[in-house]
Amino acid sequence: MSKERAKYSQLYKQSVISEQFRLLRSGITYSRVGKDYQTIMITSPGHGDGKTTTVANLGIVLAQHDKKVMMIDADLRKGKLHQLFDINHSEGLIDLLARKASVEEAICLSNIPNLHIIPSGAITKTSYELLTAARIEEIVSILSTEYDMILFDTSPILYTAETQIIANICEASLLVLMSGKTLKEEAAKATTILQNSKAQLLGASLNGNQVRSKVYEFQQ
Repeated sequence: MSKERAKYSQLYKQSVISEQFRLLRSGITYSRVGKDYQTIMITSPGHGDGKTTTVANLGIVLAQHDKKVMMIDADLRKGKLHQLFDINHSEGLIDLLARKASVEEAICLSNIPNLHIIPSGAITKTSYELLTAARIEEIVSILSTEYDMILFDTSPILYTAETQIIANICEASLLVLMSGKTLKEEAAKATTILQNSKAQLLGASLNGNQVRSKVYEFQQ
């Protein structure tokens, strides 16, 4: 079993880690003051902050809460959501963006009820150039009729323009930080970018074993 696979909560249903993601699910649920967010973007300031692991675990606990969930790997530079779920699927978001596959052809079933995945697809050096607001909106429009929640795993917000495109399409965003790694300046800059986007910044999830307090609480 790889270290990456061991990180997602389906393998450790009773663990402290699993409970933390249930609390994160509750934080998202109860932060929705008069709103019902269907599309949520999960991003981070840089690489290695644990955003993909956060997306995977959040998707699982939402699905366990009787939500039909779609996870989209929109990290078209280093997408690895498929690795966490042992998915070997040729079609993905890249093929959707290029109109080389239909939405139905790109969807992968996971071994978890109510949880489906669209992987990134075969990444090239210029894959990210395919991502446009119009095409993402078209894909979301199709998926929104079938799924309760759509989670986007994106590239780091500080280094990729395409992530800001998604931030202006999704209804809400969540920032993932890593204790002992994410610099305060990076967190502040990423927060400002997200606050200036159309997506409502729900707050931040702070990863790491030595976490004592959250950097940002959920907005009420």
